[in-house]
Amino acid sequence: MARFYITKGRYKPFEESKYARYVKEKRGAALPTTNETPVHGSYGPLLFRKEWRDRRASILARDGYKCIICNATEDLQVHHRQYHFVLATKEFKPPWNYDDKLLISLCERCHQRGHAKFTVPTIQI
Repeated sequence: MARFYITKGRYKPFEESKYARYVKEKRGAALPTTNETPVHGSYGPLLFRKEWRDRRASILARDGYKCIICNATEDLQVHHRQYHFVLATKEFKPPWNYDDKLLISLCERCHQRGHAKFTVPTIQI
């Protein structure tokens, strides 16, 4: 069965999505073998769960369906201002399990520019 995602109000094949390209590029990459906290990459499949879709919708509504930096209203994404690594379980918190103040609405361009310029901190809890 074919999978699809929505962008700019149109359905596109999942294989054309950025996540699908990311998976193809990173497939087979070795996991870190040190005892250090792993670097957070992508939440991947968790972003397709209802919990995240609902959380994302609430953050976009809170921010007025616009980028908080440039006020763009297209290609909106929800950005995590920090990630939380739970030492007890040795896993990252699910993407929907963060305080409102740690989630912001950004357009794709501002989101990419921010990730290129800054590293999102990972907090151990």
